[in-house]
Amino acid sequence: MGAIMKQFDVVRITKDDPENGITKGQIGTILEVWDDKNFDVEISDSSNGITLFLGVLSRDILEPFN
Repeated sequence: MGAIMKQFDVVRITKDDPENGITKGQIGTILEVWDDKNFDVEISDSSNGITLFLGVLSRDILEPFN
C-alpha cells in the first residue's frame, strides 16, 4: 500500500499525465484526502506561486517527497 499520505504532505509526481498537463517530477501539496487512493493536489510554479494544477490525483502517480 505504501506510505500513508495526509493533508498538507508534499508529494512528487511519478508519471506524466498529459491530460492534466502534469509531468513526472513536479512537486505538489495534498490539500484534501478523499480516501486512501485519491487526493486533492495543488501543483504551483516554484518561481511565482501560480497554480498550475488543482484537482484530484490518484495514489498511483504520487509519492511522498522529503
